[in-house]
Amino acid sequence: MAEQRYRYWPVWVSGIAATLVVAAAVIWLEAEDRAVGPLPWVIPEVISTDRVGPQIAFLAWPGFLLGAVCVAAVGWLAGRGHVRAARLRAAAAGFLTSGALLATYTQWLVRENPLKPWLVAKEAFRWGLMFIGPSTGLLTAAAVWAALGSGAGRLPYRSRTVLVAAATTGGLFAVTIEVLRRAQPEHQEPWSNTYWVALITGVPLVALLTGVLVHVTAARSLRPVEAIRRELADITGQSLDRRVPVPPTGDVIARLAETTNDTLDRLEQASARQQEFVADAAHELRSPLAGLRAQLETALRHPDAVTDWPEVVAGAAADVVRLQALADDLLLLASHRSTAAVREPVDLAALAEDLVREHQHLPDAAHLTLTCEAPAPAVVHGSATRLERLLRNLLANACRHATSKVEVEAVVAGATITLTVADDGPGIPPADRSRVFDRFTRLDASRTRTSGGAGLGLPIARDIATHHAGTLTIADSARGARLVARFPVGARPAG
Repeated sequence: MAEQRYRYWPVWVSGIAATLVVAAAVIWLEAEDRAVGPLPWVIPEVISTDRVGPQIAFLAWPGFLLGAVCVAAVGWLAGRGHVRAARLRAAAAGFLTSGALLATYTQWLVRENPLKPWLVAKEAFRWGLMFIGPSTGLLTAAAVWAALGSGAGRLPYRSRTVLVAAATTGGLFAVTIEVLRRAQPEHQEPWSNTYWVALITGVPLVALLTGVLVHVTAARSLRPVEAIRRELADITGQSLDRRVPVPPTGDVIARLAETTNDTLDRLEQASARQQEFVADAAHELRSPLAGLRAQLETALRHPDAVTDWPEVVAGAAADVVRLQALADDLLLLASHRSTAAVREPVDLAALAEDLVREHQHLPDAAHLTLTCEAPAPAVVHGSATRLERLLRNLLANACRHATSKVEVEAVVAGATITLTVADDGPGIPPADRSRVFDRFTRLDASRTRTSGGAGLGLPIARDIATHHAGTLTIADSARGARLVARFPVGARPAG
């Protein structure tokens, strides 16, 4: 409450200071007029006597400027507790608004004094206390309020709009009045009075009314944004099914709400996929861990029944290797989309030749014949590490199911690079060709403990292909499985 009480002190203090400046000026003029003495009885002397001319000249320069400086100083001092930028804005608004109004009023006195030297002080006193002082304070406070905003370093959108609209409308109205005055004959008394009334009263009122109207309109226009903000503030990880209200306006705010709801849809789907992934990963980890624990506990409880300890240790080590491979795949899936891949030229043809030579010496390919056909460089833009992982997964899958041979082909056809990995194994039935790309999906033929994988190789490969603007599909083959990855041709490396 205390912060709210002191938050708008610059507004009230600046308005009061501007009112007091006007009051002090007109009281001073009235006091000086009375000090001159009573009016003479002779009319020519009354007309020719300049009773407060020097005082009006001082108010015209530099009096109004000193008054504006006093208002700005008071506003600056009252802004303690706000950031420096907000204090500067409030002080500048008080200086400019009060200075412009005081300059206009003093110019009216300068023009009025030669015409009515016996009456100008009394008129200034009466109008200054009844109208000019309160209106100056109100307009100065309104300008300081708009410039202060919420007291933050940057002025809010609504306050900026109010200030620009009020200043522009008031300035254009003042220019219009001046143009009309110059178009009229000189010393035309009725028009002269109308001019000063419009300038002193009309311009401030038009600026104030414009600012109020823009403020109300902006506040009503921003209500849907505030509703969207409140709804987003209440949405948590457990309430992703909630959506923000979409206003029936069809404007940019409605499109913002629609985009926000689309984003929430994607977040909800991603959260659901993540929960499913965690559940599947926990299930896949539970089985090998349970088997490993049972194997080791049985050996520890009945050591006399174990005749071959190296075999027990070898079996446990094999399970640990499977767990390590599964953990590596899970980490790759978790980090694949969270980090931006390096975009560099990668020759898939050279990569395929290197990996085929490497796999020829692995135990899984000891009984297989691996061939690679890559007649020309096949360069794409992407991550060499991830593209290598894609090809490794395809080769590992092919070697796991092949009977005697695995064939790898990397060719360029037009604007497309085709990478094919084929084996002569049992193949993949057409009904299962889309299912094998789901995480932790393994066909019956691959569910053996020794040769079965974790069901993550092909999903990871397709994910990598998709993030490189490519595709990974299973093509028809007379025998075995034929996996085909297609990528757009990238720029070739320099040299």
